[in-house]
Amino acid sequence: MKRTGMIAISLLIAVGFALLGCVTSAKAETIELKFTSSFSPRHTMQVKVFEPWAKKISELTGKKIKMTFFPGGALAKAPETYNVVEKGIADIGYYLHDYTPGRFPLTTVFELPFMVPNSEKLSEAMWKTYDKIPAFKKEYGKVKLLALFGHPGGHFCTTKKPIKNVADFKGLKIRTVSPAVTAALKIFGAAPVSMPITETYAALERGVVDGTVVPWEGIAIFKLDDLVKYVTVTDFYTVTMAVVMNKRKWDSLPDDVKKVMAEHSGIALSLACGKAYDAAEIYMKKKCLKKGLEELKFSDAGMQKLKDMTMPLRGQWVKDMDAKGLPGQKTLDTALEYLGLSK
Repeated sequence: MKRTGMIAISLLIAVGFALLGCVTSAKAETIELKFTSSFSPRHTMQVKVFEPWAKKISELTGKKIKMTFFPGGALAKAPETYNVVEKGIADIGYYLHDYTPGRFPLTTVFELPFMVPNSEKLSEAMWKTYDKIPAFKKEYGKVKLLALFGHPGGHFCTTKKPIKNVADFKGLKIRTVSPAVTAALKIFGAAPVSMPITETYAALERGVVDGTVVPWEGIAIFKLDDLVKYVTVTDFYTVTMAVVMNKRKWDSLPDDVKKVMAEHSGIALSLACGKAYDAAEIYMKKKCLKKGLEELKFSDAGMQKLKDMTMPLRGQWVKDMDAKGLPGQKTLDTALEYLGLSK
Protein backbone atom coordinates (compact mmCIF):
# COMPACT_ATOMS: atom_id res chain seq x y z
CA MET A 1 0.00 0.00 0.00
CA LYS A 2 2.78 2.34 0.93
CA ARG A 3 4.53 1.67 -2.38
CA THR A 4 1.28 2.21 -4.27
CA GLY A 5 0.70 5.46 -2.37
CA MET A 6 4.19 6.72 -3.20
CA ILE A 7 3.66 5.94 -6.88
CA ALA A 8 0.36 7.82 -6.82
CA ILE A 9 1.94 10.84 -5.18
CA SER A 10 4.79 10.78 -7.69
CA LEU A 11 2.28 10.69 -10.55
CA LEU A 12 0.37 13.62 -9.08
CA ILE A 13 3.56 15.63 -8.74
CA ALA A 14 4.54 14.82 -12.33
CA VAL A 15 1.09 15.84 -13.60
CA GLY A 16 1.34 19.02 -11.56
CA PHE A 17 4.66 19.94 -13.10
CA ALA A 18 3.31 19.14 -16.55
CA LEU A 19 0.31 21.40 -15.99
CA LEU A 20 2.56 24.12 -14.62
CA GLY A 21 4.69 23.81 -17.72
CA CYS A 22 1.61 24.21 -19.90
CA VAL A 23 0.53 27.33 -18.01
CA THR A 24 4.06 28.77 -18.19
CA SER A 25 4.17 28.02 -21.91
CA ALA A 26 0.79 29.69 -22.46
CA LYS A 27 1.97 32.76 -20.58
CA ALA A 28 5.18 32.83 -22.59
CA GLU A 29 3.18 33.02 -25.81
CA THR A 30 1.77 36.44 -24.84
CA ILE A 31 4.16 39.18 -25.88
CA GLU A 32 3.59 42.52 -24.19
CA LEU A 33 4.49 45.62 -26.15
CA LYS A 34 4.82 48.93 -24.30
CA PHE A 35 3.40 51.80 -26.41
CA THR A 36 4.44 55.30 -25.33
CA SER A 37 2.78 58.60 -26.25
CA SER A 38 3.09 62.11 -24.88
CA PHE A 39 -0.53 62.89 -25.69
CA SER A 40 -3.68 62.54 -23.61
CA PRO A 41 -5.40 59.13 -23.40
CA ARG A 42 -8.37 60.89 -25.07
CA HIS A 43 -6.32 62.18 -28.00
CA THR A 44 -7.74 61.53 -31.48
CA MET A 45 -4.95 59.14 -32.49
CA GLN A 46 -5.12 57.20 -29.23
CA VAL A 47 -8.88 56.62 -29.26
CA LYS A 48 -9.62 56.43 -32.98
CA VAL A 49 -6.52 54.67 -34.30
CA PHE A 50 -4.03 53.16 -31.87
CA GLU A 51 -6.39 51.38 -29.49
CA PRO A 52 -8.49 49.80 -32.31
CA TRP A 53 -5.25 48.89 -34.11
CA ALA A 54 -3.84 47.21 -31.01
CA LYS A 55 -7.09 45.28 -30.52
CA LYS A 56 -7.02 44.08 -34.13
CA ILE A 57 -3.38 42.97 -33.86
CA SER A 58 -4.21 41.06 -30.69
CA GLU A 59 -7.20 39.31 -32.27
CA LEU A 60 -5.43 38.43 -35.52
CA THR A 61 -2.45 36.96 -33.68
CA GLY A 62 -4.61 34.83 -31.41
CA LYS A 63 -3.84 37.18 -28.51
CA LYS A 64 -0.11 36.54 -28.81
CA ILE A 65 0.35 40.32 -28.71
CA LYS A 66 -0.80 42.58 -25.90
CA MET A 67 -0.14 46.30 -26.21
CA THR A 68 -0.02 48.32 -23.02
CA PHE A 69 -0.36 52.07 -23.51
CA PHE A 70 1.52 54.73 -21.56
CA PRO A 71 -0.10 58.02 -22.70
CA GLY A 72 0.41 61.49 -21.31
CA GLY A 73 4.19 61.12 -21.14
CA ALA A 74 3.93 58.48 -18.42
CA LEU A 75 6.84 56.51 -19.87
CA ALA A 76 8.67 59.29 -21.72
CA LYS A 77 8.24 63.01 -22.28
CA ALA A 78 7.60 64.13 -25.85
CA PRO A 79 11.21 65.03 -26.80
CA GLU A 80 12.44 61.63 -25.54
CA THR A 81 9.87 59.45 -27.30
CA TYR A 82 12.08 58.40 -30.20
CA ASN A 83 15.11 57.81 -27.98
CA VAL A 84 13.29 55.55 -25.50
CA VAL A 85 11.97 53.44 -28.40
CA GLU A 86 15.37 53.18 -30.06
CA LYS A 87 16.92 52.12 -26.74
CA GLY A 88 14.15 49.63 -25.97
CA ILE A 89 12.77 51.32 -22.85
CA ALA A 90 9.51 51.42 -24.80
CA ASP A 91 8.67 49.04 -27.64
CA ILE A 92 6.50 51.38 -29.73
CA GLY A 93 6.13 55.15 -29.73
CA TYR A 94 3.95 57.89 -31.25
CA TYR A 95 6.51 60.48 -32.19
CA LEU A 96 6.59 64.04 -33.61
CA HIS A 97 9.63 64.81 -35.76
CA ASP A 98 9.91 68.43 -34.67
CA TYR A 99 11.11 67.27 -31.24
CA THR A 100 14.38 66.02 -32.78
CA PRO A 101 15.41 68.70 -35.30
CA GLY A 102 18.04 67.56 -37.78
CA ARG A 103 17.59 63.83 -37.21
CA PHE A 104 15.25 63.20 -40.15
CA PRO A 105 16.26 65.77 -42.78
CA LEU A 106 14.47 64.32 -45.83
CA THR A 107 11.24 63.90 -43.88
CA THR A 108 11.14 67.69 -43.45
CA VAL A 109 10.19 68.08 -47.11
CA PHE A 110 6.60 67.64 -45.94
CA GLU A 111 6.99 70.47 -43.43
CA LEU A 112 7.46 73.03 -46.20
CA PRO A 113 4.57 75.49 -46.61
CA PHE A 114 1.54 74.48 -48.64
CA MET A 115 2.23 70.74 -48.88
CA VAL A 116 -1.05 69.56 -47.32
CA PRO A 117 -4.02 68.72 -49.58
CA ASN A 118 -5.51 66.87 -46.58
CA SER A 119 -4.15 64.56 -43.90
CA GLU A 120 -5.03 61.31 -45.69
CA LYS A 121 -3.37 62.35 -48.95
CA LEU A 122 -0.38 63.71 -47.05
CA SER A 123 0.05 60.48 -45.09
CA GLU A 124 -0.15 58.37 -48.23
CA ALA A 125 2.45 60.56 -49.95
CA MET A 126 4.76 60.39 -46.94
CA TRP A 127 4.74 56.60 -46.87
CA LYS A 128 5.15 56.24 -50.63
CA THR A 129 8.03 58.72 -50.69
CA TYR A 130 9.70 56.85 -47.84
CA ASP A 131 9.20 53.58 -49.72
CA LYS A 132 10.66 54.93 -52.96
CA ILE A 133 13.70 56.92 -51.83
CA PRO A 134 16.48 54.75 -50.29
CA ALA A 135 18.03 57.72 -48.46
CA PHE A 136 14.62 58.48 -46.93
CA LYS A 137 14.38 54.88 -45.71
CA LYS A 138 17.86 55.11 -44.24
CA GLU A 139 16.69 57.85 -41.86
CA TYR A 140 14.70 55.18 -40.00
CA GLY A 141 17.36 52.48 -40.12
CA LYS A 142 17.69 52.26 -36.33
CA VAL A 143 14.00 51.51 -35.75
CA LYS A 144 11.13 49.65 -37.39
CA LEU A 145 8.88 52.27 -38.97
CA LEU A 146 5.18 51.45 -38.59
CA ALA A 147 3.52 54.63 -39.89
CA LEU A 148 4.17 58.11 -41.27
CA PHE A 149 1.55 60.86 -41.24
CA GLY A 150 0.80 64.50 -40.44
CA HIS A 151 -2.13 66.57 -39.27
CA PRO A 152 -4.38 68.54 -41.68
CA GLY A 153 -3.17 71.91 -42.86
CA GLY A 154 -2.64 74.34 -39.99
CA HIS A 155 -3.92 77.90 -39.92
CA PHE A 156 -3.05 81.27 -38.38
CA CYS A 157 -4.87 81.93 -35.11
CA THR A 158 -4.73 85.25 -33.26
CA THR A 159 -6.13 86.68 -30.03
CA LYS A 160 -6.60 90.36 -30.92
CA LYS A 161 -5.56 91.34 -34.42
CA PRO A 162 -7.15 89.44 -37.32
CA ILE A 163 -4.92 88.42 -40.24
CA LYS A 164 -6.73 89.31 -43.46
CA ASN A 165 -3.77 89.90 -45.77
CA VAL A 166 0.01 89.61 -45.83
CA ALA A 167 0.51 93.10 -44.38
CA ASP A 168 -1.31 92.06 -41.20
CA PHE A 169 1.53 89.71 -40.24
CA LYS A 170 3.94 92.58 -39.66
CA GLY A 171 5.17 92.67 -36.07
CA LEU A 172 2.94 89.87 -34.77
CA LYS A 173 4.59 87.36 -32.43
CA ILE A 174 3.49 83.98 -33.78
CA ARG A 175 4.29 80.62 -32.22
CA THR A 176 6.16 78.51 -34.76
CA VAL A 177 6.61 74.75 -35.07
CA SER A 178 9.48 74.04 -37.47
CA PRO A 179 12.39 75.70 -39.30
CA ALA A 180 10.30 75.94 -42.49
CA VAL A 181 7.40 77.67 -40.73
CA THR A 182 9.88 79.95 -38.93
CA ALA A 183 11.44 80.98 -42.24
CA ALA A 184 8.04 81.64 -43.80
CA LEU A 185 6.86 83.76 -40.86
CA LYS A 186 9.98 85.91 -41.17
CA ILE A 187 9.26 86.40 -44.86
CA PHE A 188 5.73 87.53 -43.95
CA GLY A 189 7.11 90.07 -41.46
CA ALA A 190 6.04 88.23 -38.30
CA ALA A 191 8.25 87.42 -35.31
CA PRO A 192 8.33 83.61 -34.86
CA VAL A 193 8.47 82.26 -31.30
CA SER A 194 9.37 78.61 -30.86
CA MET A 195 7.60 76.57 -28.16
CA PRO A 196 5.74 73.27 -27.75
CA ILE A 197 1.99 73.26 -28.31
CA THR A 198 1.57 72.32 -24.65
CA GLU A 199 2.96 75.73 -23.62
CA THR A 200 0.94 77.75 -26.12
CA TYR A 201 -2.17 78.33 -23.99
CA ALA A 202 -0.17 80.03 -21.23
CA ALA A 203 1.84 82.04 -23.77
CA LEU A 204 -1.33 83.33 -25.45
CA GLU A 205 -2.92 84.07 -22.09
CA ARG A 206 0.07 86.12 -20.91
CA GLY A 207 0.55 87.87 -24.24
CA VAL A 208 3.95 86.30 -24.85
CA VAL A 209 2.65 85.52 -28.35
CA ASP A 210 -0.13 87.15 -30.34
CA GLY A 211 -1.06 83.98 -32.14
CA THR A 212 -0.05 80.53 -33.29
CA VAL A 213 -0.12 78.19 -36.24
CA VAL A 214 -2.36 75.19 -35.56
CA PRO A 215 -5.14 73.12 -37.21
CA TRP A 216 -8.74 73.27 -35.96
CA GLU A 217 -8.22 69.99 -34.16
CA GLY A 218 -5.33 71.45 -32.17
CA ILE A 219 -7.31 74.59 -31.30
CA ALA A 220 -9.99 72.49 -29.63
CA ILE A 221 -7.81 69.74 -28.12
CA PHE A 222 -5.51 72.22 -26.40
CA LYS A 223 -8.41 74.55 -25.46
CA LEU A 224 -6.97 77.47 -27.42
CA ASP A 225 -10.55 78.34 -28.37
CA ASP A 226 -10.78 79.91 -24.91
CA LEU A 227 -8.30 82.57 -26.04
CA VAL A 228 -8.03 82.98 -29.82
CA LYS A 229 -10.70 84.98 -31.63
CA TYR A 230 -9.66 84.75 -35.27
CA VAL A 231 -8.66 81.82 -37.48
CA THR A 232 -7.25 82.68 -40.90
CA VAL A 233 -7.66 79.51 -42.92
CA THR A 234 -4.71 78.76 -45.21
CA ASP A 235 -3.81 75.02 -44.92
CA PHE A 236 -0.35 76.44 -44.42
CA TYR A 237 1.72 73.63 -42.91
CA THR A 238 1.76 70.28 -41.11
CA VAL A 239 3.67 68.69 -38.27
CA THR A 240 5.03 65.34 -39.45
CA MET A 241 4.65 62.34 -37.17
CA ALA A 242 5.53 58.67 -37.00
CA VAL A 243 4.87 55.45 -35.16
CA VAL A 244 8.19 53.72 -34.57
CA MET A 245 9.10 50.37 -33.01
CA ASN A 246 12.27 49.14 -31.35
CA LYS A 247 14.19 47.23 -34.02
CA ARG A 248 15.44 44.47 -31.71
CA LYS A 249 11.93 43.88 -30.41
CA TRP A 250 10.59 43.66 -33.94
CA ASP A 251 13.30 41.20 -34.95
CA SER A 252 12.45 39.02 -31.94
CA LEU A 253 8.80 38.59 -32.89
CA PRO A 254 7.60 35.26 -34.34
CA ASP A 255 7.20 35.29 -38.11
CA ASP A 256 3.40 34.91 -37.97
CA VAL A 257 3.14 37.93 -35.67
CA LYS A 258 5.43 39.97 -37.90
CA LYS A 259 3.25 39.11 -40.87
CA VAL A 260 0.09 40.35 -39.17
CA MET A 261 1.72 43.54 -37.92
CA ALA A 262 3.30 44.28 -41.30
CA GLU A 263 -0.03 43.84 -43.09
CA HIS A 264 -1.75 46.29 -40.72
CA SER A 265 1.05 48.83 -40.43
CA GLY A 266 2.93 50.77 -43.09
CA ILE A 267 0.66 52.50 -45.56
CA ALA A 268 -2.45 50.95 -43.96
CA LEU A 269 -1.74 52.48 -40.54
CA SER A 270 -0.55 55.73 -42.11
CA LEU A 271 -3.83 56.10 -44.01
CA ALA A 272 -5.84 55.26 -40.89
CA CYS A 273 -4.07 58.07 -39.02
CA GLY A 274 -4.70 60.50 -41.88
CA LYS A 275 -8.40 59.64 -42.12
CA ALA A 276 -8.85 60.02 -38.36
CA TYR A 277 -7.19 63.43 -38.39
CA ASP A 278 -9.35 64.60 -41.32
CA ALA A 279 -12.53 63.48 -39.56
CA ALA A 280 -11.48 65.17 -36.32
CA GLU A 281 -10.70 68.39 -38.20
CA ILE A 282 -14.27 68.65 -39.51
CA TYR A 283 -15.78 68.03 -36.10
CA MET A 284 -13.40 70.35 -34.24
CA LYS A 285 -13.94 73.16 -36.73
CA LYS A 286 -17.68 73.05 -36.11
CA LYS A 287 -17.05 73.06 -32.37
CA CYS A 288 -14.76 76.11 -32.59
CA LEU A 289 -17.12 78.08 -34.82
CA LYS A 290 -20.01 77.28 -32.51
CA LYS A 291 -17.97 78.69 -29.64
CA GLY A 292 -17.69 82.00 -31.50
CA LEU A 293 -14.32 81.93 -33.28
CA GLU A 294 -14.31 83.95 -36.49
CA GLU A 295 -13.12 82.21 -39.65
CA LEU A 296 -11.22 84.43 -42.08
CA LYS A 297 -9.91 83.79 -45.59
CA PHE A 298 -7.51 85.60 -47.88
CA SER A 299 -8.70 86.76 -51.29
CA ASP A 300 -7.59 84.54 -54.16
CA ALA A 301 -4.93 87.10 -55.06
CA GLY A 302 -3.81 87.39 -51.45
CA MET A 303 -3.55 83.64 -51.09
CA GLN A 304 -1.51 83.34 -54.27
CA LYS A 305 0.82 86.07 -53.01
CA LEU A 306 1.28 84.17 -49.75
CA LYS A 307 2.18 80.99 -51.65
CA ASP A 308 4.50 82.79 -54.06
CA MET A 309 6.41 84.31 -51.14
CA THR A 310 7.15 80.85 -49.74
CA MET A 311 8.14 79.06 -52.96
CA PRO A 312 11.84 80.02 -52.64
CA LEU A 313 11.90 77.94 -49.44
CA ARG A 314 11.57 74.80 -51.57
CA GLY A 315 14.67 75.68 -53.56
CA GLN A 316 16.57 76.49 -50.37
CA TRP A 317 15.50 73.17 -48.87
CA VAL A 318 16.91 71.35 -51.91
CA LYS A 319 20.20 73.23 -51.56
CA ASP A 320 20.37 72.35 -47.86
CA MET A 321 19.82 68.67 -48.60
CA ASP A 322 22.37 68.70 -51.42
CA ALA A 323 24.91 70.18 -49.01
CA LYS A 324 24.33 67.16 -46.76
CA GLY A 325 24.86 64.79 -49.67
CA LEU A 326 21.15 63.90 -49.76
CA PRO A 327 18.85 63.67 -52.83
CA GLY A 328 16.93 66.89 -52.22
CA GLN A 329 15.45 67.51 -55.66
CA LYS A 330 14.46 63.88 -56.19
CA THR A 331 12.76 63.75 -52.79
CA LEU A 332 10.90 67.03 -53.35
CA ASP A 333 9.76 65.99 -56.84
CA THR A 334 8.60 62.58 -55.54
CA ALA A 335 6.72 64.15 -52.65
CA LEU A 336 4.96 66.67 -54.91
CA GLU A 337 4.06 63.91 -57.36
CA TYR A 338 2.40 61.78 -54.68
CA LEU A 339 0.70 64.85 -53.17
CA GLY A 340 -0.73 65.73 -56.58
CA LEU A 341 0.84 69.22 -56.44
CA SER A 342 2.63 71.12 -59.18
CA LYS A 343 6.43 71.31 -59.13
